[in-house]
Amino acid sequence: MLNGINTATCAANFVAALTPNPQINHQGLQMNQNEPILLSLGKEIQHIELERLKPHPRNEEIYGSCESIADLVELIKLKGHVQPLIIKADGTIISGHRRWRALTALGWKEAPVIVGDFETEEDELFVLFAENRHRQQTKVQRIREGMTVEPIARKLRDNHAAKEIFRAEQPMENFPLESLNLGLTAKEMQLTENIVAAIVGLGCGRNYRKGRTVVKAADRLRKDEPKLAQVWLDIINNRSVDAGYQIARMSENKQRETLEASAKLSPSSTSSSQQSKASISTSHNNLADEYSIGTWVIVNIPLFPLEKTPERKWNGFWGKISEVGVILKVDLGMEVVPLLPSDVELIENPTPSFCQVAERILRLQKFDTVHEFGKVILNRMQQTLLWDATTLAYLDAVEQIELARRAIEQAL
Repeated sequence: MLNGINTATCAANFVAALTPNPQINHQGLQMNQNEPILLSLGKEIQHIELERLKPHPRNEEIYGSCESIADLVELIKLKGHVQPLIIKADGTIISGHRRWRALTALGWKEAPVIVGDFETEEDELFVLFAENRHRQQTKVQRIREGMTVEPIARKLRDNHAAKEIFRAEQPMENFPLESLNLGLTAKEMQLTENIVAAIVGLGCGRNYRKGRTVVKAADRLRKDEPKLAQVWLDIINNRSVDAGYQIARMSENKQRETLEASAKLSPSSTSSSQQSKASISTSHNNLADEYSIGTWVIVNIPLFPLEKTPERKWNGFWGKISEVGVILKVDLGMEVVPLLPSDVELIENPTPSFCQVAERILRLQKFDTVHEFGKVILNRMQQTLLWDATTLAYLDAVEQIELARRAIEQAL
């Protein structure tokens, strides 16, 4: 049992929840004590009044309520229709909160819906994650996702530890994340925070642990000082998790002084509505502000949803943005990969020496003639930001061999 949940059924429900294709609820839809709306078998879409729908209580807690819907409103105006929302039998929205708000803003009376049968809250939450996976997320949103998924990560850690101890020939209870490559070593799998960070795309467990500390502290501060709490969260989103964590290590008086000073330096940061619009919007202009051609980024595709994503093989590799649009195109040397903004982490203020070495690595990765040992060296170097003298010597050797090969080919 996990938090009162039967884990024998949790796995199947977990995977089903991450694939938004719920079964139709055969018991009909009962809302606000009104007459039930009977749903036919199969995948038939029903239309119900917007006023009968209500947001999932955890959606605002994790993602906030101030996200701009202007782009979605314009899209619905242009198309004249909208993808069905996924809801529970009581009218709680599981997938489609922004669509619901956009339709309300447009004055629509009804929305197309499909009623899903969700046995546990975990099933519901993972559909929430799957929906938001396709939009740019702030660091704070990812941290809150991590705080929600932590019990599941703890179960995964325990299963892994049991396997290490008993080395059972028969597989243990089928837990859905077991089949995924989290990119963690056996030692890293011993810490729940490492697993959470890998799932939601926060890098390392230490980064998630720091972020969790700050978000919890900011939430406590919000009760008395909501504006300062928002400033604190904005520091995480706009600067770094570590910058927010340094404030968490201060005394309460010092924290307030620091946050008040930050608010004075950047008054607009106290407006959660303006900040959310600036940090979450996926419009081309906002992407251009944050990313530009030539920017160095690290690929870090979250593990939600659990659909097959070939690009996950590049997790941990850094590359250079070669095109900015609705999606980003990242040059990884071996290929140029299209990615969502939420799939990458910005390398802030890369040193000139890093850029110089990185350019050499990308250039060599484009050559299909590099020998196997050389490829191993290049791949390892492309998964770290610092290199020692020995590693750089190996790079020199690979480069010299490749230059010599090409010189010989030209001479012949």
